[in-house]
Amino acid sequence: MASNRIIKHLDRLLLDPNNYRFIDKPEYKEVPENELDDSRVQQRTLNFLLGKNNANIKDLISSFTTNGFLDIDQIQVKAVGEKFLVIEGNRRVATLKYLFNEFKLGNDVGKLKESDFKSMNLVEIVDEDPVQHLVSMGLHHISGKKRWNAVNEVQLINDLITKHNKSEDYICDALGISKVKLRRGIRTLNLIQMYKDSDYGDQFESSMYTIFESVIASPDIRNWLDWDNNIYTVGNQTNLERLFNWVSETEEIETDADGNERTSKQEPIISQYRQIRDLSQFINDPQAIKRMEDSRNITEGYAYSDVIGENRLKNALTNIKSEVQAAFNFSEHLTQEDYIEVEKLRSKLDRLIPNSESKVVINDKLMSSYFNSIINHFDDVFIHTYRKLKKIKVKNLSKVNIFAGGNNMGKTSLLEAFYLLSQLNDLNAFLDLEKYRGKFQNDFNAKWIDKNFIDAFEIEGSFNEVKTSLFLSKETTEENIEKSGYLNTINAEASVKDTTLNSSIHLYGNKEAELRFSKSKILCPATFTSPYRYNHTLLKKAHAYAIEEKYFDRVIDFIREHLDSSIQKIEMINVEGESRFVVTSSTINEVIDITKYGEGLQRVFEIALLMVYSRNGIICIDEIDSAIHKTLLIEFTKFIQQTADTFNVQVFLSTHSKECIDAFIKNQYHNEHLTAYVLKNVEGEIKCKYIDGNRLEQLVESINFDIR
Repeated sequence: MASNRIIKHLDRLLLDPNNYRFIDKPEYKEVPENELDDSRVQQRTLNFLLGKNNANIKDLISSFTTNGFLDIDQIQVKAVGEKFLVIEGNRRVATLKYLFNEFKLGNDVGKLKESDFKSMNLVEIVDEDPVQHLVSMGLHHISGKKRWNAVNEVQLINDLITKHNKSEDYICDALGISKVKLRRGIRTLNLIQMYKDSDYGDQFESSMYTIFESVIASPDIRNWLDWDNNIYTVGNQTNLERLFNWVSETEEIETDADGNERTSKQEPIISQYRQIRDLSQFINDPQAIKRMEDSRNITEGYAYSDVIGENRLKNALTNIKSEVQAAFNFSEHLTQEDYIEVEKLRSKLDRLIPNSESKVVINDKLMSSYFNSIINHFDDVFIHTYRKLKKIKVKNLSKVNIFAGGNNMGKTSLLEAFYLLSQLNDLNAFLDLEKYRGKFQNDFNAKWIDKNFIDAFEIEGSFNEVKTSLFLSKETTEENIEKSGYLNTINAEASVKDTTLNSSIHLYGNKEAELRFSKSKILCPATFTSPYRYNHTLLKKAHAYAIEEKYFDRVIDFIREHLDSSIQKIEMINVEGESRFVVTSSTINEVIDITKYGEGLQRVFEIALLMVYSRNGIICIDEIDSAIHKTLLIEFTKFIQQTADTFNVQVFLSTHSKECIDAFIKNQYHNEHLTAYVLKNVEGEIKCKYIDGNRLEQLVESINFDIR
């Protein structure tokens, strides 16, 4: 696409009646090129751009009359006959046309001079590429500062797909947008088109976009509509018509005492996107929906449903938790009367817990899994962006996956990406990683997370032969929440096949974070272990699980055989209210805390327990060889592979050690189930290259190959 600098009179410029600013207007019709110069078309386009009482250009009128016309941003045109069609800069040209008319009428136009209208500096586009033109507009009005309405942005994206056959990856790279935003926008646009085709279609306005977007974002409402995310169809047309009725103005015919009929208009039940979130909470409650329709009031439906009681209970429990902590912090001020009051409160709380349920332990790791069974784990993962990792494709994943590379190559970040994707919209997984990254021993610091969460995370992959993705972002919420001390909101949007899962957590500088979700799922159980991060709570759960699975003795046998033959048993005991692992040895009279033993033994103990706890899931082991002597590596790597087979665990691990990589090959345990990867900096970008286990075995044995 070539361009020339030209100077032309304002009167020779044609405004673009097919500008994407107009496509959401009911009166918009596409204008063919041979009608662009029609005076009625140009006047209608000018009126669109000016708005009522010049509302759309007041900022430009003020700027031009105060400062004159500053030729900062290029006005791009292309020749159409003897005139020139404005490609970029329609609003500025419309403002100048309005002010030129004022100038000819003798009205004040500030610093503007006649030469500003008669000798305009323009850029003429020659041999225009229509795709490049759309991308250029997208960069200005989607990714840039001069934003269009959301519906106009999505229409441009849709045109690139449907009219120019451009792929999602091409559009995301060209416009700098995420695939999540692209797909959500296209789905929303299709729902809007259904609305435009309905009896209520003439009521559509750009401001309604967020309502339809919220519908698409709600799994419960999508299920209620029987919406297909892949082909953009609705299976339940009756419910679709009901939804369109709720978001539209309706007419009702009333008959007076004399039998005369009159028509009255009723406002929409839903007029804000926030109300869609309320609706989603009782969409499957027919009685509450009927109450809402009869009253034409969403609050009536919400209050009639069980949701209001559940929310009040949750809020009450949240307040109890917060206030109990405050009372505990200042317990030294308790008086005898206070103790009596606390006893009364405890009695009430005890009555909330039925005896039949007080001893039930729920394994939430299994309860919240998306899949009933795991046949294949991760086959491949594509990291669009996660911390310093950009566009990293990790393919041909196998049972055990080894990631090698130098310092600061992103090995830990890569393991974290696998862990986060496996946990979908469970934001607790993200908070756990942030907690240990920030080296917080107890509760995390919300201000620290807010400060250090800079760029959004986007990861996708194939798990159990199903496509899945995760998008984490930080933004200021538009929900009606308590804003005192509010910092920001972390949003998670995950998808598995045709299921979308959303959750969010509001961060505050002066109180606990608020986690919100309608439904939370995980792909599979997952654990993350590092020599620099210690999770005592998780280790206690893993210990109990290993005993339940009757594998704990196997762990102790391995430690006794390869690390310390004097160890008789390792058990958990309560020491002054705190659970501790202690070791009984044939060479020491007293039991001693496991932390008195070497780091290597502790590391083997932790990894082994977490392997069992990750049953039917994944484990991410950072710096696996840390503190473990090289003479133990062959036996320990074999133990890991055997345990992975026993409990159906996919292993992801990082290492700096050539000896560790060699150990996996030399232990001769199913090398065909190994895949090794190396992370390297190639011209300023981190790249990931792989080599399969059998090939790695040949190289190690023949030339002492070092993948690092």
